[in-house]
Amino acid sequence: MKRNKPELLSPVSDFTSLTAAINSGCDAVYFGVKDLNMRITAKNFKLSEIKKVIDICRKNNIRAYLTLNTIVYDNELKYIKKIIQKAKDVDAIICWDPSVINECRKQKIPIHISTQASVSNSKSAKFYKKLGAERIILARELSLEQIKKIKKDANIKVECFIHGAMCVSISGRCFLSQFIFNKSANRGDCLQPCRREYLIKDS
Repeated sequence: MKRNKPELLSPVSDFTSLTAAINSGCDAVYFGVKDLNMRITAKNFKLSEIKKVIDICRKNNIRAYLTLNTIVYDNELKYIKKIIQKAKDVDAIICWDPSVINECRKQKIPIHISTQASVSNSKSAKFYKKLGAERIILARELSLEQIKKIKKDANIKVECFIHGAMCVSISGRCFLSQFIFNKSANRGDCLQPCRREYLIKDS
């Protein structure tokens, strides 16, 4: 039986890592602009650099995906729209917030649903498919059998993490860093308190 080759997708945070990903044979990269992606502590690209990133990807025949996958507040909606307009030539935008999804649809930009949506069943996948999603980045809790079932039942492209940090809540919906340090994991600013050593006492 003929099998499709999976797409190897790598995160990049600057032009050095973009070059490294290309030279390592990636099929696609995903990147963010400052403030509104899940890697806020990384270098990230400036708004003015989006076109250059896309141009480099086109020149090297790889796909470019922009991430807009944090929690979004009212005072950021205008900036979100500005980013999306600048990114109109990307292959897709990785998102999950309805405000971002709606703006992408207005601009006719393909969308991939972020793992932050925690899609873990076929009905959820079908819901996002109806909204126009071309791909679902599934929740990281899923087994291989569950992934196969969702892909078959929803008849949509799926993406799965094969390497990277596995949070205490796995798919990223963690509030521990927010409660302790006022640094939200859901805004890409996690200080990873789950990786510290703790001494539990019964007082």
